[in-house]
Amino acid sequence: MGHLRILLPLGLAWWAPSLAPGVALEPAQVREVDEPLEPQDPTIQAPRLLHTVALSYPSEALESGLHGDVSLLVRVGTDGAVLWVSFESGPQVFEAAALDAAQRLEFAPALRAGVPFEATTRIWFHFAPPELAPSPETSAVVLVHAEDPDRESIQAQTTLDQQTLDSRSGEGLADTIEQVPGVYTAPTTSDTAKPIIRGHQERRLLVLYDGVRHESQSWGPDHATEIDPFSAGSIRVIRGPAGTRYGADAIGGVVLVEPPVLSTQVGLHGKALAAFETNGARPYAALRLDGVSAAHPDWSFRVEGNGSYGSSLKAPDYVLGNTASRSWNLGGAVGRRTERGGVVASWHHNALKAGAFYGVSTATPAEFLQQYENGRPVNAESWTADPEIDRPYQQVSHDVGIVKADRSGPWGSVVGRYAFQRNHRQEFSTVRTTVTGPQYDFILRTHSLDLLYMPAARPLGEHELQSTLGLQGSFQENVYRGYSLLPNYRAFAGGLFTTQRVTLRRVDLEAGARMDGLFRATYLSEADYGKHERRDTLSTKVCELYSSGARCPASYHAASASLGAQLHVVPQLLDLKGELSSTGRFPDADELFLIGAAPSFPVFALGAPDLETERAWTATLTSTLLLSWLRLEVSGYAQRIQDYIYFAPDLNADGAPRYEVTIQGTWPRYAYQAVDANFRGLDGAFTLLPDRALSLEATGALVRTADASTGAGLIGTPPDNLRLTLVGRPPPVGPFKAPELELGTLLVAEQTRVDPSADFAPPPESYALLNAGLSAEVGPTRVSVQGRNLLDTAYRDYTSLLRYYADQPGRSVHVRVGVDF
Repeated sequence: MGHLRILLPLGLAWWAPSLAPGVALEPAQVREVDEPLEPQDPTIQAPRLLHTVALSYPSEALESGLHGDVSLLVRVGTDGAVLWVSFESGPQVFEAAALDAAQRLEFAPALRAGVPFEATTRIWFHFAPPELAPSPETSAVVLVHAEDPDRESIQAQTTLDQQTLDSRSGEGLADTIEQVPGVYTAPTTSDTAKPIIRGHQERRLLVLYDGVRHESQSWGPDHATEIDPFSAGSIRVIRGPAGTRYGADAIGGVVLVEPPVLSTQVGLHGKALAAFETNGARPYAALRLDGVSAAHPDWSFRVEGNGSYGSSLKAPDYVLGNTASRSWNLGGAVGRRTERGGVVASWHHNALKAGAFYGVSTATPAEFLQQYENGRPVNAESWTADPEIDRPYQQVSHDVGIVKADRSGPWGSVVGRYAFQRNHRQEFSTVRTTVTGPQYDFILRTHSLDLLYMPAARPLGEHELQSTLGLQGSFQENVYRGYSLLPNYRAFAGGLFTTQRVTLRRVDLEAGARMDGLFRATYLSEADYGKHERRDTLSTKVCELYSSGARCPASYHAASASLGAQLHVVPQLLDLKGELSSTGRFPDADELFLIGAAPSFPVFALGAPDLETERAWTATLTSTLLLSWLRLEVSGYAQRIQDYIYFAPDLNADGAPRYEVTIQGTWPRYAYQAVDANFRGLDGAFTLLPDRALSLEATGALVRTADASTGAGLIGTPPDNLRLTLVGRPPPVGPFKAPELELGTLLVAEQTRVDPSADFAPPPESYALLNAGLSAEVGPTRVSVQGRNLLDTAYRDYTSLLRYYADQPGRSVHVRVGVDF
């Protein structure tokens, strides 16, 4: 039998089974090539292997029982097809079989800024005598090793491929990426969640869909990111700053959601998924159709959609009343490709209706403390796990339309994107029965334009210089109607950046610089301006009064710079990479002017109009090790943020947290303030005995934060966490192919590095959750069953405001079925 190992120009990725070996085959026609592999830059993703093929052991090598490695160069076209193959090195006896197998491989094409392009990559085949293969009655296991786009990135980066995304179908974006080291999921008081990367909440994270920055009402802790993971072909998570490439706000990390490339295969094909979650009795279904007309093969189209319908969730000892939800997503795209470029137009709609947990409302501070000490919400016994959604609840829709065009030539390539986004959020409070409309109504409209130019690689002695130039601009307006909470505003933003990368023999060097600017005019009602004026946080020195309120203009600017290097200490075995960077972030309008509480904001919050631009200085160091028996990545970082905008309990003169009593109840009072903050931490992952019959996987993270002036830990910092998974891969049983068993645990420590007296309640105790899973393939169908918190452990999560009121959801079993056709 043979073993197939594929090493693409970008880092370690995944392994997959192949067909049983066959007989020796005739040599394939090949074209010789003397060009180098494609130069790398941060916008490039290498070709990705989709399917393996049978690798035959030549009969003429049987007598000697020869082992051998064969190296080939493979050119992959814009449709993922192999255009030609060239033999590089290895025993001649294996050449014909290797050439044939390589020509039958199938890839997803290489991408530059999301646009397919032809790319050359190198593959290796390892041949072993057939007596080392399994018996003829069983399928031979052929190991496939393909490098993902992560190892060549200067930043610590993890890419989740389509197979991984399918295994989390029916879940939101935060839950989908929580498997990445350094990423922590912050639960909410409704059926939503938010990601935290290296201790940074969503404000300091950028999420981009198809290269477009996602814009929405993200100020509330219960506001999920309105991006459907089913519409993704891959998701890249960058841990740490990436401000020189992606702009202001990229202090903690970047999440890049890339849709699948439109098909070039004539005909109609697609993907269907179905899932069911027991906690909340939540069914989910999804369908994607891709088509290419035989009459117009240069045109492609896609239609996709999905939906879920769930009842209220259950904690181990009671129902979390009014946490039912409904969601549906619909989208499509049409595009045309030519030899030198193409254009794609797409549209996606996301809709969510989710109840807000009944238990967040209390009448007095004493009642708030009493329900916490009791460990159980008041009236919990009266709540039922039904699909009804009652007040309070949130109703959100998000639309994004994108037109993307690209063109390439001897001069390089250029990509342009125009996008329009409309985010509509309505929140319904508990009111008299005669009131039917929302009490909070937000519409956020955003126009954006992005241009990216990548000149052809220029020779630099024996090496090459790869450059990227970019220009970004946007116009945004927020229109709000309702109780005092947020102001209206209009904003213009722009950015100009460049990155330069030199690839030497064993060292990659990368530098970047960027300039960003923002002008925002905020419009306060007369009542809201009066509230700030009485707090002595606003005056006519910064605002212009008019008949019904005040206009408060403000301008911000920030420069970003980065310098990074990657050392291939032992090529394809041990890499070290590090980066120094400086990045800025502008204060959001809600951080400046927020006053009030809302159903999706279960505390009373106060903005600070005098906040300035944050400035972060960061150093990171990442090491990756690849052995036959061990894969390891460890990343450490240290970060200082000047004028860090800190959201924490508001303290009185005695240092005790304040409460805000309104006609709607009593709320913990939080406020924004500027402090100098230090962040440092360690995150990573390892796999012991990868792809063996039994292997061990682990991911974990430590985050340490402090107010630089007092040394006190920052409230909201994620606790230490470790995820351990034992994976078993038994032989196929009957029709069940590629079976896989998982048994794992999530260990979360108590957060002991914050002052409990500065919070409304002490940090929750540590907890451990037991998880298990089973998956297999039955013909073209993929089936999986995953159980979480199987022991139905009662726990509260420190990063969630729900911890003040109730336990997290208990035991849940997810059943998933998927098929590609």
